[in-house]
Amino acid sequence: MATKKTTPKKLTPTAPAPPERSMPKLIGWVLLAGLWLLVTASLVGFDPADPPSHAAAPLNAQPANFCGIVGAYISHELYLMLGQGVWLLVLAALAYLIITAAGRPITQLPLRIAGAAVMAVAASAIIALILPGAGSLPEGSGGLLAIWLVTELAAFQTFGEIIIFMTMLIIGAILVADQWVARVPVELISLLRRAAGLRIPRPAFAWARRAASNAATLEPHTRRPTVRREVTPDDDLHHEEPDEEDGDVDQLDHDGDHEPEAHDEEPDDQYEQEEPIPDPDAPATTGPDLDAIRAKIANLPVAANRPQPAPTVGAAPLVEQDLSGYKFPGIDLLIEPESQFTEQQEQRVREQAEILEQSLQTYKIQAEVVAIDPGPVITLFEVQLAPGTKVSALNRISSDLARALKSQNVRIVPNTAGKSTVGVEVPNLEKEKVRLKELMTIGGKPALDAMALPMFLGKDASGNPVIADLATMPHMLIAGTTGSGKSVCMNSIIVSFLLTRKPDEVKLVLVDPKMVEMAAFKNIPLLMCPVVTEMARATAILEWATVKMDERYELLAEAGVRDLAGYNKLTLKEKLERFDPADDEEAARIPKKLPRLVFIIDELADLMITNKDVEGHIVRIAQKARAVGIHLILATQRPQANVVTGLIKSNMPCRISFKVASSMDSRIVLDSKGAELLLGQGDMLYLSPRSSKLTRAQGTLVDEIEIRRVVRFLKEFSEPSFEPQLLQLRAPSVDDEGELDDDEFASAERDPLFEKAVEVVLETQRGSVSLLQRRLTIGYSRSSRLIEQIYQAGIIGEHKGSQAREVLMNLDDWHALQAQIQADAEAAADPPTVNTQDLESQDADAVQYETDDDEDEEITAELDTDTKVEQEVEEEDTEDDEELEYEEGESEEDEDAEEEAEEEAEDEEDDDEYEYEYVDEEEDEADEEEDQEEEEEDR
Repeated sequence: MATKKTTPKKLTPTAPAPPERSMPKLIGWVLLAGLWLLVTASLVGFDPADPPSHAAAPLNAQPANFCGIVGAYISHELYLMLGQGVWLLVLAALAYLIITAAGRPITQLPLRIAGAAVMAVAASAIIALILPGAGSLPEGSGGLLAIWLVTELAAFQTFGEIIIFMTMLIIGAILVADQWVARVPVELISLLRRAAGLRIPRPAFAWARRAASNAATLEPHTRRPTVRREVTPDDDLHHEEPDEEDGDVDQLDHDGDHEPEAHDEEPDDQYEQEEPIPDPDAPATTGPDLDAIRAKIANLPVAANRPQPAPTVGAAPLVEQDLSGYKFPGIDLLIEPESQFTEQQEQRVREQAEILEQSLQTYKIQAEVVAIDPGPVITLFEVQLAPGTKVSALNRISSDLARALKSQNVRIVPNTAGKSTVGVEVPNLEKEKVRLKELMTIGGKPALDAMALPMFLGKDASGNPVIADLATMPHMLIAGTTGSGKSVCMNSIIVSFLLTRKPDEVKLVLVDPKMVEMAAFKNIPLLMCPVVTEMARATAILEWATVKMDERYELLAEAGVRDLAGYNKLTLKEKLERFDPADDEEAARIPKKLPRLVFIIDELADLMITNKDVEGHIVRIAQKARAVGIHLILATQRPQANVVTGLIKSNMPCRISFKVASSMDSRIVLDSKGAELLLGQGDMLYLSPRSSKLTRAQGTLVDEIEIRRVVRFLKEFSEPSFEPQLLQLRAPSVDDEGELDDDEFASAERDPLFEKAVEVVLETQRGSVSLLQRRLTIGYSRSSRLIEQIYQAGIIGEHKGSQAREVLMNLDDWHALQAQIQADAEAAADPPTVNTQDLESQDADAVQYETDDDEDEEITAELDTDTKVEQEVEEEDTEDDEELEYEEGESEEDEDAEEEAEEEAEDEEDDDEYEYEYVDEEEDEADEEEDQEEEEEDR
């Protein structure tokens, strides 16, 4: 996590940007540099014959000093007080100018200045002892201070005075450059050992001794820290390769890591078999060497060189203005970022690194801090574990480490990509606010132009920008408790779209059940409809999105392209060739450009409770809508299993989790625990679709004043253009069980062009939206509705991706169906009058027809028929007579056509019932005849 970028594209510059300075600091540095040049030139041009010197006579009428009479006075006074020792002050001032020009902070500046003064005085005194002569300088080679010190310390004799002055010189050097001075004896011993070829046994870990025995020149992998993103003046020292036999060098790097001598004498095999388990109650017999740890930590590079914002000119917008008159808001409307990594913060993280390493040694964990990577909210300490030490040892003492570091909690990162180190994330005492303006200036216009839907999400733990493209995700799930930063994250995403994309590039649908979170965006030009606050209406919008997805797939299939980007790249000439419009009016209806549609839903839990079909719509969009440019951003405060279901989560590869209530909620969102340990207020874990590794980041902070500025600017130049279909869309009624009422859809009236559209589809045997556009000279939306109505009528099949819909009938079948429907309608409107006498004669004829074949057998059967059958026939005849009489009375009233239609339906049912019962009676008689024949044969 320390150095790996989490953005889809590398947005930081390849070379480190120059450090950003404020104007007063820059002017102060230039003044100091000029003063240094003036003093140096005065000292170099010193002439004993220049006034006010009296060492030579006669004096020069015109000063020979390079800087004139002023330079003569400056050089005379400095040489008078310090002699040749003044050149140490000149060198110290030069080092200060070089270090500050490189952008490196200098800690404890007053002590550094005092140390340089002590060094200058000590050097002057030593020179005065060695060269007591006056020479050409006013008071000899040492100056007045040196003469006074030598006189006061005369009791120590010359040798004693040299020891005292050398001690002063070393103390001054430590005050000036403690880190470098601490390395001097180490490097000297290493140099002497190389020259003498000595082999000094190293009193270190058993694992280090085994590594040394494998190869005499093998370097321990815990030896050297990693340098990130910048090259420091200390790097030359870090990159020197000391030999393995260097006991003193290793002792400096691993002080405090020693085990008792008895442990060092144990066989290697025994150490390999036994796993070291830290015992919190058993303190180490050998305490850590605090001075050695402090010296080593002071040499660790702190990756504080953040990517600096690119310079901006005035209030120029980041994206070029459109020629049609649409203007992008300028980044001057955004709040300026805060100050970068300070000197005090660097000192604080170094102290935390010392405490961390001391704590690890206290609990007998063989490890050391090898790198420090501060971020906006947390600092990552890279810890190198000894071979055989498990990461679980750190997890067991994580609470103790947090207590030692005086932190709320610490998070152990077991794996770091490309490294063998373990990360320890410690919260910073002072949080840095990540501003949108800083991220936009870091990204740069070329990188943003390569993204279809750029989102400025924040900074990772190393301070690198997290900028992602929603089009490549293509959907996002956001979870977090109240106050964790979830709503601010969605606001930053919306503002990112407003600052970088035009209405013809992206359209938004905002669902805000709280009615206050997104109210500020109600007049932005990217909206497709007013902000939705009713969850029932949001369900209908999701259903509309699925229909729109199918329509776009048909359009892309007609155009012969694979995705939305391919369609938008087609020129007007290519579109005309592929769609082949019949006339200019039809050509004008071909969509010139399809915008991407982004649906941002603030509370998924409320939407899931509203209707059972919501999950199906979400899953269908998430699975298929990427190619046609439809994207979902879902947010929830309750990441429960019944809200973030398995189907939804599996189709949301990009997930962001802010602080959640429990580790179970973290596992539901991220498939991993850790989100419950976040700090809140924008602290988040980001799961990229391109990696299974979690990235800790600080979310972008967008204040309400920034939102109001951007929205007010856009209102002056453009107004929202709403989609008519979404404005007319109404929430479907829901029954008690949460199911949609079918009558809502059955009652919809067909389009007046429905029959013509059906004839076009059946003639061409193609169910295509673009075909109806050309033939009927209508718009895309109306032709899409016609295709949907034709599908509901059962004339064409379902949508099959890029393939055309299957036509289920031909034109002749359609005409026959229409004729039958018309005949049925006429019959229903004017039913025939029922004549009971005709009906009785028809029944008698039917009976006579059925009994002509064998009259004698039927008569015999009738005589032997069961009494029950005769009673049933009589009852049925009675019921028929009553029904016929009832129909006779009803037929006299022909005033109401609707009642006559009902009577006809009843007549038909009665006829069917009569015939059915009569046939059953006839079958019974036939069975009885067969039985009688069998009995006669037996007789």
